[in-house]
Amino acid sequence: MARAAKAKKADPVREAAVDYFAARSHNAWRKQLLQTNPDQRGQPRMRLRRGVMVDINKPWASLDPRAKADNKAAAYDAFEAVKRFPDNREAASDYVHVRWVARNKGDKTQPKALFKPYARLPEVEKDKDRAHVDRMKAALRAVSPKKKTPRRAAAKTVKIDAKTWARLEKAARTLSKAVGANITAEALLVAGAEAVAAVSKAAAKAKKA
Repeated sequence: MARAAKAKKADPVREAAVDYFAARSHNAWRKQLLQTNPDQRGQPRMRLRRGVMVDINKPWASLDPRAKADNKAAAYDAFEAVKRFPDNREAASDYVHVRWVARNKGDKTQPKALFKPYARLPEVEKDKDRAHVDRMKAALRAVSPKKKTPRRAAAKTVKIDAKTWARLEKAARTLSKAVGANITAEALLVAGAEAVAAVSKAAAKAKKA
């Protein structure tokens, strides 16, 4: 059991996602609270956290450590929900609610209606659990190491002096007259390079044989 717990703590992505989720989730909740209930600004909102009543109506930076620990517990549960049900939002949300009930069953300040099974909750309450799932997925996207895309080899440039370029242009004009079509110096240069490459490849095969 201890080994399993240690292995979980060793997951840097999990820990980073939990920290990211907990802070942003709490601040988003508080922002919504104050928008809906402006009279709550500056007013204590007492909740039972780790056996002690603490004020949760504070920014994350000044939140009581016991309240922070509760937020992180919710974050760990959201992480586990996404891990178990990565492609099933409702199942993940149900798991988030089950874990919320387990964490808050001793808190008498919570409305009894919230302790119903997920399927019997009103949509507005289900949306809160869904938000936890969505925020954890966003947290994982934010903290997961970005995959490096292989860089394309830089195109090599060939420097040609003015005298050589003049000869190429002259050869292009001569060839244009001979074939009755416009041949540019650039096209002539490319054709020459391709011809040299083809000859070199053939020579290499002959040498190998």
